[in-house]
Amino acid sequence: MNLDMIDANLLFVIVGMLLALLGIVVIVLGVVRWVKSGSRISTRLEQFVIADQTTSEPPPLIRRIIPREINGSFYKRTVASWFSSLFKFLGRFAPRRMASQIEHKLTIAGHPMNMHAGDFYALRLIFLIAGLVGAFLINRDLTHLEATSALIGILIIAVAYLLPNSWLNSKVRAKQDEIRRGLPDALDMLSVCASAGLGFDQSLQKIASYWESDLGLEFRRVIHEMEMGVARPIALKNMAERLDVDDLSRFITIIVQAETMGMSYADVLHSQAAQMRILRQYRAREIANRLPAKMIVPLALLIFPALIAVILGPVIPTIITLF
Repeated sequence: MNLDMIDANLLFVIVGMLLALLGIVVIVLGVVRWVKSGSRISTRLEQFVIADQTTSEPPPLIRRIIPREINGSFYKRTVASWFSSLFKFLGRFAPRRMASQIEHKLTIAGHPMNMHAGDFYALRLIFLIAGLVGAFLINRDLTHLEATSALIGILIIAVAYLLPNSWLNSKVRAKQDEIRRGLPDALDMLSVCASAGLGFDQSLQKIASYWESDLGLEFRRVIHEMEMGVARPIALKNMAERLDVDDLSRFITIIVQAETMGMSYADVLHSQAAQMRILRQYRAREIANRLPAKMIVPLALLIFPALIAVILGPVIPTIITLF
């Protein structure tokens, strides 16, 4: 009984000491906060009420910590960022001459996927390394190397090396073909605008404002260059060098010569539009005349074997019974 009373008294003493300690901590914190608030109030009163006559120095600048805003998805901030850093590192090893040629092709293609010469060179290296790894995995047993597996490995390496170039060349050809197809219509609109009394610059602005094609975007870029102070012949020649289309280069050369000689834009545009339409017709006939030669391969590989099987199939059992 005495032990229980002693334990209860000891517990009360411990709880009382803890409460007293907590009270002391609260009192100390309250006093410190009151002192800080008082000093803050006096400082603000000195800044806004009491004029500082001792010094004319400006108050110190207060640096604000602005939290960083995170934009984009997790994939763009991690995987895409890592691949971008890898492409930049590998793009440094691109030869200068090759880089200029690749950049020219990418400019014609419109910089697909926002790629530049270094990025495309890095992509080629990555594809080549992937092809080498695939060929090694197929032919990893060099002691029992077979001709079929070696041929498959060489084919994989060749495809991995040529695939990026073929993709870029297809993009370039598609862009140039679209420019060639849209050029006669653009010249017709230019000639109509010139016949209506508009100048060449105003005609380009009309086409650029109504057309959302690649040729319209290039005309819009020419207009922007002229607004920035570039002369019209130089802006047109820059467009011809960017696109590398023969029909467009000839048209720009004739326009520059007509401006130099003082000829009428309307007559030049009418004649060029008629000539471009004739060239488009000839080009369509040329493509149509190449189709029979291209059809020989699928006919020989797909249709002729099926015809032979259908014709000779019923005869084969009879021939087998004769022998």
